[in-house]
Amino acid sequence: MTEEDRLFLDDLKANVQQLFREFGQVEAEKEQLEQNMAVLKAEIELLKQEIETTNKDNEKWKIANRILSGADENREAKQKINKLIREIDKCIALLNR
Repeated sequence: MTEEDRLFLDDLKANVQQLFREFGQVEAEKEQLEQNMAVLKAEIELLKQEIETTNKDNEKWKIANRILSGADENREAKQKINKLIREIDKCIALLNR
């Protein structure tokens, strides 16, 4: 093996070692990003639940305002209340099975 071949192999070996180091760094970064993504997905799910709860509360306040605001809107509010009562009754019936 000539000196030129040996230098070429040493250079190639150094490049391969550098690639393995960079691969390890990329793998570690990928793992960190996956963990961050899992945390963010959990946060998104919590925020979705919070939005859903807030929307339900908002609907309840709208109904309460309609009841208090005037007679014309009372009919619609009563219909919504009756709908909610029917849904609750259905849930109770399912629980009693």
